[in-house]
Amino acid sequence: MGRYCVDCGTEIKEGYKFCLNCGTKTEYEGQANNQTTQGNVGYSTQQINTPKKSNKKLIITIAAIAAILMVIIVVLLVVLGGNSVGRFVGSWVVLSGGNSTFSGSLIFESNGDLKAGNQGAEMTIGKWTIEENKICLEFTIIETEIPKICCSYSFSNGGNTLTIFVPTGEGNNIVLTR
Repeated sequence: MGRYCVDCGTEIKEGYKFCLNCGTKTEYEGQANNQTTQGNVGYSTQQINTPKKSNKKLIITIAAIAAILMVIIVVLLVVLGGNSVGRFVGSWVVLSGGNSTFSGSLIFESNGDLKAGNQGAEMTIGKWTIEENKICLEFTIIETEIPKICCSYSFSNGGNTLTIFVPTGEGNNIVLTR
């Protein structure tokens, strides 16, 4: 029984590893695997190259998981991080100002400006920063500079209430709400 090339159909002589007509590599699969179909013997005439499985899906999955973890970490740092500047930025209504009679709002701007607002009017009254888990306030009111004061603080009510603990005593604590 003869072998035939699967590419061009030319008979391949016994012992040849390539088709003499088209050059296709041939391999003998052995007698146990021979199948006769319309007189042709079931020989493989070319090496089957199975492509390596792509790791593309695995890489995409790992990248997606990494991206999701990064988002979760950033959200946790912003929401739970006590010294996150973003938690302060915005307008806060003064609920109690210790010994002060000030009523209105304090506005912590992202550029570090501290403003006071009352009945729609705003005025820059100083600067604010976060240093070593404390909020530091520097007031510059009417060209009189008040020394920088750094205070502990805490958020409550889901981050909507901010208490600034002024070091001069409990009666001076400032309670703000969004």
